[in-house]
Amino acid sequence: MDLKGIDVSKWQGSINWNEVKKDGTEFAIIREGWGKKSPTQIDKKFKENYENAKAVGIPVGCYHYSYADSVDDAKREAEFCLENIGDMKLEYPVIMDVEDKEQLKLNNRQRTDIVKAFCSEIEKAGYYAMFYCNLNWLKNYLYKDELLPKYDLWLAQWSIAKPSCSCGIWQYSSTGKIDGISGNVDLNVSYKDYANIMKTKGLNGFSKTDNSASTNYFIYTVKKGDTLWAIAQRYLGSGYKYKEIKDLNTLNSDMIYPGQTLKIPK
Repeated sequence: MDLKGIDVSKWQGSINWNEVKKDGTEFAIIREGWGKKSPTQIDKKFKENYENAKAVGIPVGCYHYSYADSVDDAKREAEFCLENIGDMKLEYPVIMDVEDKEQLKLNNRQRTDIVKAFCSEIEKAGYYAMFYCNLNWLKNYLYKDELLPKYDLWLAQWSIAKPSCSCGIWQYSSTGKIDGISGNVDLNVSYKDYANIMKTKGLNGFSKTDNSASTNYFIYTVKKGDTLWAIAQRYLGSGYKYKEIKDLNTLNSDMIYPGQTLKIPK
């Protein structure tokens, strides 16, 4: 399963998520923050991007940029990340971004233990942990055999036809162009149906019951003039049941647009 995605932060500015969705984006990884707890180290677009992506039905995950230089630091970064996530529901993993040049002053043992510590804290809190790095870091600066396959890898490897090693998500470009985003944006492919994993296993803010309805639905393409109320009236017998459609599609608003695909309970 190859799903098309992007990753974004405050550097992408204000994003038109309707246009992003129409351009074929199937998931988004959003920067949540960086380092240890500080009000100045939460990405100022994190909440906005999360809410607006979810509102148009784009599944999301998040990443935390790490500066950790010890296991204790890594745990505190994970705690900060979890605090910022709060009660959000994330269809994609919570990811540690390990690439900072200051961490090159450490040795492989220290760096590997840092990744383990962060991911362990994320898992203990009921989230699906993942780590991000490029191929050079994976081969030369981490003990990859200790991290894989225990934790999924988000691999950064650009300008090639396919990734050089197995990974859950592959970031294949840093200069992508997507409708609704000004300038460059990172482009990704996901090789796993993470949204189904989260709901089936009851991770990332979902309970296992959140997936019960998803096994019995059909896909509807929104037409001009449609509203959630009208669709619910037509297929569910009552406009008041539009909330069932919202819940199944994890929509945070009543806004829909022509061409959007929706899961409709049978």
